[in-house]
Amino acid sequence: MSPSEDDSPFATACRAATGREFIRALDALRRSRELSFRQVSDNAGGLVLAKSSAHAMCTLRMPKHEEALRAFLTGCGEPEEAQELWVGQWRRVTASRANRRPHPAAQLVQSSARGFSPPE
Repeated sequence: MSPSEDDSPFATACRAATGREFIRALDALRRSRELSFRQVSDNAGGLVLAKSSAHAMCTLRMPKHEEALRAFLTGCGEPEEAQELWVGQWRRVTASRANRRPHPAAQLVQSSARGFSPPE
């Protein structure tokens, strides 16, 4: 099977170009293990992961910190070697998003400057 035909959660993460696509891969991982958000949270072991954070990583936003992603992956039962691969994909998507979009403060300055006319 070619990588483009592989529908595994990790293959989906490898193809992810956006945060939304990576989020779908995380949710696919959770669903493939038939875990609730509560179970992911409980399975995180010594790593702290609130049920609401597990839910947010699958529906709303990319994990902001590597530790949160690792807690989620641990909660889903991913072994250490697999976690390293997931983290690599997370870094790739995060870096891609950071390079594409200016900081929110810069966007505010740019939008304010468009309507600005210096006094004559």
